[in-house]
Amino acid sequence: MSSNLIISPVQSWIITITTVFCGAVCGVHIAKLGPSMSAIISDFSLTLTEGGVLASTFTLLTIFIGMFVGNLMPRIGIKRLICTAMCLSAGGGLVALVSSQVGLLILGRALEGLGLVIMMIAGPTAVSMFSSDASRAKHTGAWAAFMPFGTAISFILAPAIIPEYSWQGLWWISILFSLICLFAAWLWIPNDLHGPVFKIEISTLKRTLRTTHLYWIGGVFATHSLVFHVVLQFIPIYGTKALGVSFSSVSLTIAGFCILNIFGNFISGVAIHRGIEPYRLMSIQFFAVPLMALLVFAPNIPDSIRFTAILVGAFFTSLTPSAAFTLIARIASQKSDIPAFNGLMLQVQGAGILFGPSVTGWAVEYFDSWMAAGVILTTASILVIIIANTKLKLNGLGS
Repeated sequence: MSSNLIISPVQSWIITITTVFCGAVCGVHIAKLGPSMSAIISDFSLTLTEGGVLASTFTLLTIFIGMFVGNLMPRIGIKRLICTAMCLSAGGGLVALVSSQVGLLILGRALEGLGLVIMMIAGPTAVSMFSSDASRAKHTGAWAAFMPFGTAISFILAPAIIPEYSWQGLWWISILFSLICLFAAWLWIPNDLHGPVFKIEISTLKRTLRTTHLYWIGGVFATHSLVFHVVLQFIPIYGTKALGVSFSSVSLTIAGFCILNIFGNFISGVAIHRGIEPYRLMSIQFFAVPLMALLVFAPNIPDSIRFTAILVGAFFTSLTPSAAFTLIARIASQKSDIPAFNGLMLQVQGAGILFGPSVTGWAVEYFDSWMAAGVILTTASILVIIIANTKLKLNGLGS
């Protein structure tokens, strides 16, 4: 990788901002499915099962290929992979637009998902590689905001575009964003210093699998993602069906949640930079989650308080990503291990994304009560607090 380059602070921030925008575009490609699902189901005559396959394609890819993509990254090159991610995102969007078959639609989503998987590993690696030890926490805090940033863009654009241009309009916008970010990455991310080599490094693979802290960090990150996806996937249904709130109000609340999540990530990065231990930030987040869940899902709570809790909770439910990426950078004995370490962590996270929302939805239906979602979030939060204050506090990882 390009670790021997001398990067000025200004260049470092240009690289980080470019990387964040590339990641946000991948987030747009994935998140655009949510507000577009009804139109797509109608146009393609999909069943709910087929719609579920579309939604889970990215997660399945993360579970099975994350660590291997990370292992290959040092030999392929960060810039090449970020540009590849942009091409895959744009290409996946085009496949969906020109297709009239469900299979090609799923293929398009798979290509977009692969672009996000690559970006989720290349992004924090680029930020870590091209920032100094002293400023890295701020840079990882900026990177950690990429997904809520992209999701917010999708939910803000969807109400203006879908009624007029259906789901295709949102797809064209995401493709345009991908091409713009492809040019920015080509222009501002330093060139890779060697040609691509497609070879799995067995020693790195073994070292990654033996680093048990990665599994614990992945578990914490999975629970963080569960909270995020409960808000994105269930609050629209809960708000409109159970509470009778208008769709526009719910959409604006979710967009606000995502935007405030961005600031929460920045706050987390600055806090780590100023010496706050990562495991403490994880603990703060998961002390706050049960309180938010109680205010949102308990009966006889005014709707104004419920939605205020979601917005205020956005600051506290976005502390984990920066902490997780910082811990991984500390665990890695050499920078070339960071991509593979990120990959394994994201594989564990992917399993949580795959099963967590499904279990939550089942519990709500089985008990016929939205409080079941609050119980699941509270139980998961207690487990995370235990993990953060035992497993991630050991061996100097928390400080």
